[in-house]
Formats: sequence, structure tokens, C-alpha cells
Amino acid sequence: MISVTVGAGDTVYRLAQKHGVPVAAILAANHIDGAGKIRAGQQLVIPSATTDESDHPLPAIPPALPESALAIERTKFRLPASQYFQEECEKDLIVLHFTAGMSAQSASSAWISTPVQVATPYVVDPDGTIHEFFDPRYWAYHLGVPGSASDGYRHDRRSIPIEIANVGPLTTDPANPKRLNWWPPANPGTGQSEFRTKWCTLDESDRYVKASYRGYDYFAAFPAAQVASVVALVQYLSKQFSIPLELPAKERRGSFDLPFYAKWKGVASHQNFRPDKTDIGPAFDWDKVKA
Repeated sequence: MISVTVGAGDTVYRLAQKHGVPVAAILAANHIDGAGKIRAGQQLVIPSATTDESDHPLPAIPPALPESALAIERTKFRLPASQYFQEECEKDLIVLHFTAGMSAQSASSAWISTPVQVATPYVVDPDGTIHEFFDPRYWAYHLGVPGSASDGYRHDRRSIPIEIANVGPLTTDPANPKRLNWWPPANPGTGQSEFRTKWCTLDESDRYVKASYRGYDYFAAFPAAQVASVVALVQYLSKQFSIPLELPAKERRGSFDLPFYAKWKGVASHQNFRPDKTDIGPAFDWDKVKA
């Protein structure tokens, strides 16, 4: 990764061609919106497009957070420095997500497969293991709020997101109404429609919650050990970063209301920032966060 000074007549496209990197990578690394406007004299960071580790600077090591009794696994899925932004940001929000997958391993594989800095500092596995992917004082894209480039991705930067390994919405199987499926097709790559992979049967009532939300009537349940770890992690982060341990009113928790949540300080979820997302969904008991 290098720093360059924009010259007269330079464009993002010309710089991308000169340094052999994607235009999107320069835009993302410098928080430039889709218009791609730059000016002479401006300092830009040019990310590396090679796999050579020497081209990707190690993150600055800030003073360690105070030790906690909370068990956090910090090595197994540590992300490379190129996968997030090594910039300390003030934090006033904790955002809950579910991964739409089954494990921290699958989340790690998905994030590393993209050149965009998409990640969260924490993923909590179904067995309750908390994995730290990068220091929570740094940030990465996680909300995908349309138009957020214009305000410097403020909500991504000010928040600490937590991904909970959970497959999310379920649908009944077209051929067997007593079976619930999650989103992958039964045979990926064949063009077969989604929601064909079995999750459970209706008799396995501990594995799902029946609740209608944004077009779905069933959602995968969160195991007790996982919920306990999420609660402990939220409370830990609240103390370490002086984030209010405040929950939205119950009638607001399932709503998309960007003007409200743009000012909210406390705990929120992905569904509050995007009308097309279903996480954290109706299967998660928000009230346990403050129990």
C-alpha cells in the first residue's frame, strides 16, 4: 500500500491503470463515493493488488484493552490487515447481525474471498465461542447503507458490529410442508431456486421460531450458549467503549428507520438500517441484553 499525490489531469481510472489495481479498491480505500471525483494535490492511498504479504502493512498495535473475564478467541480467524481499515474511530453503537451461515469459519471464508473490506470484529459461534477477527477500535464495511459514501460511511465507522452465526430465515419445503429449509439451493451452480437445503422439521421446535417478518414466517433459533455469549460480549463492549447499554423501544426494534437510528446510541441491528435485511430477526430476544 502506497500514498500518492494527485496530479493535474489525474483520474481514479488513470491511477488504477498506472498502479494495476481495481478502481473500486481505490474508491473504497479512500472513502470516495461512486462519482470518483478527485482533485490535484489530494493525497490518496493506493492499495496493493498482489498477494505478497510485504505489500500489505501490518496494523498499528494500539494499547491493549483492559483484560476481561470474558473468553474471546483472538487467533483462529484473525483477518489480514488488508481486510479492514486500520483507523481508530469513536464508538457509540453496537450492531447485531446474523451471518446467514452456520459458523465463524464460513463467515471468514466469505469475507476473505472478496477484495472489499467487508467484515465484523466479532463472530459468535453456535456453541458460544466468541471469535475476534480484528481489533474493535478499527472498522470495516458491514451495513451497506445506500448513500453512506457521502458521509464517509459514518455508521460503519461509529459502530462495533457483532455477527451471530445463524442461518436466518427459513421456508417450508415445496415438496414437504413439514420440513424447513434455509437459503442455499440443494445443488449449487445448477440454477436451482434457493431455500432447498434442509434445516429441520416442524417437529424440531427447538431449532426454529415461528414469527412473521419481512416476508418470512420461520427463523432459525439461537442456542442458549450462543445468546449468553452475545449478551456478555455486548455488555463487555458497552463498558470498554462507554457505549450506552440502551435498547430501542420494542415497537422500533423491527423497523427500518434511518433518521431515528442515525442518531441512536446504544444497541441496534442490521434490520434498522436496511429495509431488505432480516437480521437480527424475531428469533433473538433483545431484552436479554440488559438482563
